[in-house]
Amino acid sequence: MKNKKTVSVVIPCYNEEKNIERFPKELIEKLDAFNFDYEILAVDDGSNKDDTWRALKKLSEKHNKFKAFKHSRNYGMGAAYQTAFDEAIGDYIVTFSSDLETPAEYIKEVVDKLEEGNDLVNTYRTGRWQESKKGSLVRRIPSNIANGLIEKVSGVKVNDTGSGVKGFRRFIIDNLRIYGDMHRFLPAYSSLYTTKIVEIPVDYQERKYGTPAYGSLKRTFSVILDLFSMKFMLSFATKPFSMMPGRLFGTTGIFTFLLGSLITLYMIFIKFVFGQSIGDRPMFIGGLMLLMFGVQLIMTGLLGELMMRIYFESSGKKPYIVSEKS
Repeated sequence: MKNKKTVSVVIPCYNEEKNIERFPKELIEKLDAFNFDYEILAVDDGSNKDDTWRALKKLSEKHNKFKAFKHSRNYGMGAAYQTAFDEAIGDYIVTFSSDLETPAEYIKEVVDKLEEGNDLVNTYRTGRWQESKKGSLVRRIPSNIANGLIEKVSGVKVNDTGSGVKGFRRFIIDNLRIYGDMHRFLPAYSSLYTTKIVEIPVDYQERKYGTPAYGSLKRTFSVILDLFSMKFMLSFATKPFSMMPGRLFGTTGIFTFLLGSLITLYMIFIKFVFGQSIGDRPMFIGGLMLLMFGVQLIMTGLLGELMMRIYFESSGKKPYIVSEKS
């Protein structure tokens, strides 16, 4: 690896004590054998059914490249990711599953793909839905529905959004802020900053201990609700100003205002040319309502534009991303 990079391996943990006890042999030894510097950042997201924190703390005391963080309560996987992202110092950030369903050898393949110039490396699990896997049908249906919905809304095609192993260049992580369950849509949100997205297959192995946090119809319903938020963010965040609120609401507002104006003028024409009463006619009332609604939309767009500009100015955030500089 030219210009030896540092890799930050990010691992959210929730009631995974027994799996964490496998880290020294199945994760740390494998990373030691790779030709890159690394750090491991594991976050205990408020585990309440076992002593996950004790297991993580024990590893951090024994291995100087292992860093452990504990949430005061369960904030969710997205918050666990963000905690580790904020602390990571690596040039590349690789997310990894605490259940070890994906062998650690694939971390090297992800890093190799990043070294080739890709900005995001997603993985998709093969052999996951074999008949021998218990509950495969119950988990497969909601997973396929979720993947299909995310692809349709975001326009980013990946085979497996739920895979816990992903690799990012530093600038992607520096510009992402994970709120709520946004971790489900990391490839989609990353598309705001890059088009260099690739996907590689990884072997899937059944978890030895514990139960998965996701994989039910409840998750599918949650994804559907979160899609609305994702669509809004993808439409407005760091997009060209032609997609800013002022343009979107303003265009709709002008169209509505003009339609209301035409209807109102037509009714006034009826009134003065044919002498018909229009005060109580639904068409006249509808025209006036469209006029007022159009004005409201235009004002909403202007307010949204003002808020966007205040956001960029106050946060120091620029409405563009520079991924490389020569």
